[in-house]
Amino acid sequence: MNTIDPAQMARNLATADTQKFQQRAQFQADKYQSQLTALGKVESALRDFRSTIQSINSSTTSIIQNKATLSDDNHFTVNANAQALSGSYQIFVEQIASAHQVKTGMPANLDSTTSVPNTGTLSFTIDGQTLDLDLSTIDSDGDGQSTISELTTAINNHPDNPGVNATLVRTSGQTHFMLSSTETGLANTLSVNASTGTAWFDDAFTNLTEISTPQDAVIWLGAETTGLKLTNSSNTFSNVIDGIDITATKAQTSGDPALSMAIDTDQDATLEQVNAFIESYNKVMSTLDSYTQTGSADTQRGALANDPTLRSIESQLNNLLRDQFEGKRLSEIGISLNREGKLEVDKDSFKNAQQTMGATIESMFNGDGNLLDSLEDSLKPFLQFSSGIFTSRKEALRSNIDRIDDKQVALDRKYEMAYTRYLKQFTQMNQIMTQMQQTQGLFG
Repeated sequence: MNTIDPAQMARNLATADTQKFQQRAQFQADKYQSQLTALGKVESALRDFRSTIQSINSSTTSIIQNKATLSDDNHFTVNANAQALSGSYQIFVEQIASAHQVKTGMPANLDSTTSVPNTGTLSFTIDGQTLDLDLSTIDSDGDGQSTISELTTAINNHPDNPGVNATLVRTSGQTHFMLSSTETGLANTLSVNASTGTAWFDDAFTNLTEISTPQDAVIWLGAETTGLKLTNSSNTFSNVIDGIDITATKAQTSGDPALSMAIDTDQDATLEQVNAFIESYNKVMSTLDSYTQTGSADTQRGALANDPTLRSIESQLNNLLRDQFEGKRLSEIGISLNREGKLEVDKDSFKNAQQTMGATIESMFNGDGNLLDSLEDSLKPFLQFSSGIFTSRKEALRSNIDRIDDKQVALDRKYEMAYTRYLKQFTQMNQIMTQMQQTQGLFG
């Protein structure tokens, strides 16, 4: 009579008791995890699509792109947004804006540890705004002495700073205390007054050496002296012509001819915008297709096959892309949906449409409540972080997975209990069989 292996028999029977339940739980966990992964991929593609929409549908960008061509780009630069009208202009740059910068009359032996008065007031005024700095508050390390370094920090970090920057500049073995306005233009001329009762300190802020004179930028729309004179505290003249920002970079010599600036539609850049939109949309459709396919002999069934949420997304997006905006459909400007539900663009047809109806195309995409606004609105219920449909769905799946994990823990305990019980039983049986064999041997 052969003995048995109690441990192996216990494992076999304990496994038989729990295996089908464990397999069922694992199958459910794998299913939920696959759905969770798929939802995450779809959500990511939709968020990328929304980001693409927002990047071409803001106050400064649109589907239609314009460009500026300059006869000489050494004196100014131009940014032309979608609102810019095609045309030619003449620009003369008389002077560029500069900030006010002064050097104080501090002692020649000044360094960062030089003590300054810790009583009195140092006042700065720029463009009608004044900072009265109480010097008794600038001792940051609490050693009872205030230094020029602490004064610099106190000025720059003061919450009521009107736009003044203090700097210690070291050159040729000397340290200079410099003050400058943070903004350019005459309006930002810096005025300083010290009232401490300490003569050398008060005199230092009275005897200022001007390093840079404040001035406004001046350009002429047209020729110098005969065109339209434009003055600005900043070098950037924003929207001085509808949709056009001009930034002066270098003054011309008086008597030089005005420079030419031509504004025109940038067809290649516009087509890049369209292609970015199409690629992002098609990525969404490909992602949806990969996770909603019903499966066949050659393809695996998607983790979210026949999912009503994804069917709703696909239906809404397709309907919007087939709809009319400004009385036109995308197919009329060279953009169409193919049989797979993907977008395609006929470059020649789109460029021809852009030449004849550029304003209409811009309004179709970027007009209030039109295509891009409508697409973004359709995505909001799905992508809201706190209450969006994807957030809710993913939370529900995670809860299901957590419950299955708890069930698996319970099944592990059940297995251990069964194994212990069976091991005890088979160990006893083995002992009995061994005793029987020994007894049988006595009767040889």
